[in-house]
Amino acid sequence: MKILFLFFLLIPNHVLSFSYEKKKCRWTEKYEVHVVNSLPQNSAMLRLHCASGNDDLGYHDLSVNQDFQWSFCTRFFGTTLFFCHLWWGSKNKEFEVFNTDWQERCGNDICDWAAKSDGIYFNGEKLYDWQDN
Repeated sequence: MKILFLFFLLIPNHVLSFSYEKKKCRWTEKYEVHVVNSLPQNSAMLRLHCASGNDDLGYHDLSVNQDFQWSFCTRFFGTTLFFCHLWWGSKNKEFEVFNTDWQERCGNDICDWAAKSDGIYFNGEKLYDWQDN
């Protein structure tokens, strides 16, 4: 009975440890991208579509203060690129949210983007103006 108890005690921990290991990037770095709707209260929803050459993350509608985030492992030869297209009412903007050429700008391997009424911000710095549809 003690052996059976130890088996059920140790096996789940081993399985959890194994599944956690699978989520790590073995040979490259792991990054997160966050896109937050920092538009004024009572604004129209922020619609976004993000993708890379390999992954289409779909369309998402964000309420004020809501965010969309994902994580990924960079490609071995340093060619990882993600872009997003944002729409807000009569305005839109398409831009790169991650590029291996400037990955060091993502503090703690997190790239923070915010959509505000006057434009698109990266880590608190305004980088882009909205364009009219």
